[in-house]
Amino acid sequence: MTPYLRIEKPCEESLENMHLVSGGKFCDLCSKKVIDFSDLNDFEIAKILEKAGDQKVCGIFYKKQINRPLHIEKEISYSSRKTTFTSVAAGLVLSASMINSYPAQTIKPAIEKSATLESSKRNSEKEEDKKDNDHFKISGKIVSSNKGTPLSVKVNFITVQKVYSSATDKDGFYSLEIPKEILKYESLLEFVPTDYTFDRKLIIYKIEDLGKKQLVKLDYNRMDMVYGMIDTDFPNASEKSLVIVNGKRLDYKSFNSSYRLYSTRYDVHYIPREYVKFFTSKETVEEIYIVFIKPK
Repeated sequence: MTPYLRIEKPCEESLENMHLVSGGKFCDLCSKKVIDFSDLNDFEIAKILEKAGDQKVCGIFYKKQINRPLHIEKEISYSSRKTTFTSVAAGLVLSASMINSYPAQTIKPAIEKSATLESSKRNSEKEEDKKDNDHFKISGKIVSSNKGTPLSVKVNFITVQKVYSSATDKDGFYSLEIPKEILKYESLLEFVPTDYTFDRKLIIYKIEDLGKKQLVKLDYNRMDMVYGMIDTDFPNASEKSLVIVNGKRLDYKSFNSSYRLYSTRYDVHYIPREYVKFFTSKETVEEIYIVFIKPK
């Protein structure tokens, strides 16, 4: 049977309390290594779990990695019954096609600068100089604290009367202009990331530092990660489960039996309790299995 990667009970011990070891962390509470799977692909994950055999393994994952079957290109030996897909799912075939179209790229020819353009540029520069006399420029770059990668962040210069805002570009750079007349000896800047996995940050700058280009690092809060004991068995549907196969409801017992025999033929989307309300208003339903039969 295809291994279904999940963590039934996430660990409550903080990762910060664990010791850093090669390939992960070591938990003193359990006297056990917690393997970091976050940068591994499905085949690499499966090989580690296969090598562990019946031994329980604790792991660290991104949330997007779990609650799904492992997609393994090469064969991994898991103890399972091998049989032929029969009429249990015959006739239920999901097919889909996608057509991608890309707009043709065009290249604009270079235009020689004329004297008029040069004159316009000089006038523009004079206007910019005049503007700079009245405004103070704040600039810098914002990156992640864990990897140093550029972040998408809204930058706010906060005063009682008004908030002056700007945003980073794709490379993490920001630039913000404020009237010089509102400057004080100390100023408050707020950095609000669009990605919830990084924490908002408030920084007080003295006026002599405010004009310097700043490198701001936002802390990664691990809200997109989960860790704990790994379970590779697919969660059995129960009488409180709603099972939909190719758009039709199926008895949960029939689904459990069929999945264990023909797991490789199913594309299963497991919907836990907190998301059930998006599909049904019935309070008796605690989880949903939306299932499609893969084409042969």
